[in-house]
Amino acid sequence: MTLRGHLDRVEWSGLVGWAWDPELPARRVGLVVTVGDEVIARVLADRHRCDLEEAGISDGCAGFTLSFGERLSPLARHVIAVRREGDGIHLPGSPVVLEPAAAFEATRDAVARLLSAPCDDDALEERLDFLARETEELLRRRAERIGGGPARRPRWRALPGQEPTPELGPRALVIDDHVPRRERDAGSSAILSHARALHRLGYAVSFAAADLEPDDGILSREGIVGLGRPWYASVEEILSRHAGTFDVVYLHRLANAARYGGLVRHHQPRARLVYAVADLHHLRLARQALVEERQDLYALARRTRAAELNAALWADAVVTHSAAEADLLRRDVPAGRVHVVPWEVPVRPGAVPFSERRGVAFLGHYGHAPNVDAAQRLVEAVMPLVWARDPTIPCLLAGSHMPPAVRRLARPGVEIVGAVADLGQIFDRVRLTAAPLAYGAGLKGKVLDSLAAGLPCLCTPVAAEGLDLPDPLNRLTAADPPSFAANLIALHDDEALNQACAGAGLAFIRRAAGLEAVDVALARAVGRTGLSQVGANRSRSASTAA
Repeated sequence: MTLRGHLDRVEWSGLVGWAWDPELPARRVGLVVTVGDEVIARVLADRHRCDLEEAGISDGCAGFTLSFGERLSPLARHVIAVRREGDGIHLPGSPVVLEPAAAFEATRDAVARLLSAPCDDDALEERLDFLARETEELLRRRAERIGGGPARRPRWRALPGQEPTPELGPRALVIDDHVPRRERDAGSSAILSHARALHRLGYAVSFAAADLEPDDGILSREGIVGLGRPWYASVEEILSRHAGTFDVVYLHRLANAARYGGLVRHHQPRARLVYAVADLHHLRLARQALVEERQDLYALARRTRAAELNAALWADAVVTHSAAEADLLRRDVPAGRVHVVPWEVPVRPGAVPFSERRGVAFLGHYGHAPNVDAAQRLVEAVMPLVWARDPTIPCLLAGSHMPPAVRRLARPGVEIVGAVADLGQIFDRVRLTAAPLAYGAGLKGKVLDSLAAGLPCLCTPVAAEGLDLPDPLNRLTAADPPSFAANLIALHDDEALNQACAGAGLAFIRRAAGLEAVDVALARAVGRTGLSQVGANRSRSASTAA
């Protein structure tokens, strides 16, 4: 029986590799790890790796990692082997011999004791100076090894049939507030999607969070290098330590564009500076000011607009997700700099029949003021009109960071669900979702998620802005509570109308938020026009294979 794979890396701390049986492509390979004659672990090669998927190795889920902890002494010689469980066939690259590494480990404890010994002020300063200089040198060398030096090393060894490459190629740095998490907000989904697209376009992608939150596996699983604690004290240090090595720097949200734009120009003078607006804050603030009749918000909106336009004019390319916002930006920013780039929304239609679902759901991240207002409008202005016609239609409120003001909306007919790990739990219960936003800006992530699940989403004009929704969904968009309630009842009770809207929504997501659409649009934004046909070519190849 055949066994493909490789033992990519073996160190004192653990090992990394991949294994796949082409004769049983869907079965994950079980492996036995031995040190000398002792079996120390069994592992399953089922971890996803982007490089394996791109090389056509199964579905990419053939990687494995193993941590040795403190079981291996660096002072001894070890023979480490990885074999397939059952027939004992060695994985290519196995066995590996780790020779004693006494040069550092044997002296580490002695150095630690010396540094901790009592000393006077002069000796303390001398020791601190020594450690600072050595630490700076090690950090410099580390930065070079992950791509900042003249030799850009590949992240993985070459796969079978591929020639090893001496360089990583172009580098991209993405900066956002936090490490992206899908459950946090639509911005996280967008930034993850765009980082993956940069990787597909040939970039070695690094990510830095403004709060220096370390990567807990989210980024590394995507083939993205996280730059954070404990290796860096600030984003400024990241930009300076990797000076002149990035080809693209992607700044997500206004705060990061304003804070780091000048530093990018200084430390990364050859990089293409991309400002991704997420949504136009000044537009959202102006609309909120109108709804709440607040002069202070009007003033803040004017100041924010000036800051957003300044960031846009400073950038080489401006990325927005909304065609409506792109039109606004092009009034003040040269049209060639403004790009509409969607983010990928996977299509996952549910399997629960219409007859077994009931009710309407509102989904949102409630740390966002427009969502709190929308939930209140749905429960207090729309649902009473719905219940006057049919008191049995339930309303669910789901989402993260739910404040007391939303939890107080609980009443007969309204269920407060809160945060859910999987939105499918909600989509499988209801017949539609609602987005009765009175103000806001940008594309609404939960609207896209609902359509991708084959669930119609009833929108106000603000919620539908920039989406170019297809009929019949577009015809059901309503601004006032009576019209919104009437359309809600129609979508809830008319199965044929509901299914027509669901089908139109799925077709819209496939067309507007698929991999090809993201890759082609982002290639234009970052100036990789030669690769803008990657998505189209992949799509044609898939069609031919089908």
